[in-house]
Amino acid sequence: MFDRLDHLVRQSCIAVAVIGGFGLIATTILTCISILLKLIRRMMAAVDWTPEALSWVRPILGEEELVQYGVALALFAALPYVMYSKGHITVDLFTSVFGSRFNRVLDLVGDAVLAVLAYLLFTRQWTLLFKPARGDDAPWATEILAGNWAEIADRLRDNQESQILGLKLWPTYLVAELLTAMFLAVAVFCVLRSARALRGS
Repeated sequence: MFDRLDHLVRQSCIAVAVIGGFGLIATTILTCISILLKLIRRMMAAVDWTPEALSWVRPILGEEELVQYGVALALFAALPYVMYSKGHITVDLFTSVFGSRFNRVLDLVGDAVLAVLAYLLFTRQWTLLFKPARGDDAPWATEILAGNWAEIADRLRDNQESQILGLKLWPTYLVAELLTAMFLAVAVFCVLRSARALRGS
């Protein structure tokens, strides 16, 4: 049973990390294209030659924002896999001195601390997605339970926008929240895995 759960968690982490990798690749391509367009534009300006047919040659509008979103996707998508594979940075100056049982205790403590951090990140993302009600607005939970979808849509429309492109930020918060929820679930699984390993030692 545990082995099947372990396999499922591992495959899910890999799939999400690959999606994040595609986001990073897209970001890299976007950056390269934008740099190339900037270079061409500067070369044309240097020789004072800007034909009408090439008037579209200019840096990609909002490139910085798009790069931010791509890198954020890659980062949040990598969190579950890094947690599962214990890919985070460790300083093992003294672990070779201690016995295997004590090292398993350290593994359990480390996983528990990361699970708490994942929980704190999850709750922080939640407040970014669903800001507290203002003034006489009903709380989010009340609106959701009442099925008042028009009011919810209005609140989401009134949410923050990016500065250059004017994109709504709540979808990015939603994606980050889903990936953080997965990170939290994997962190809890890793605590159980470490506790199981300690019990079996």
